Amino acid sequence: MEDFEERDDQQLTNEDDLEMLREDLVGELQAINQYQEHIESLASEQAATTLEHIIADEKEHVAELVKLIEALDPIQAEKFRKENP
Repeated sequence: MEDFEERDDQQLTNEDDLEMLREDLVGELQAINQYQEHIESLASEQAATTLEHIIADEKEHVAELVKLIEALDPIQAEKFRKENP
């Protein structure tokens, strides 16, 4: 493992980007869970249908973020390949 001082600016920038993207991914997943909880409590079918549509959009965002993280992190990409042969 490299020391912090030995990493070049590009590596640090990439790591910063990955950290932000992973935080974004967590946010998307939390939003999906929250919307699902709300759907289960809503009396309005129209509201529930709207939130179901939003959940579908959020799941698309999750997929896009996972692909981006995979593209930027070769180690993570390898883990994805091992999980999904």
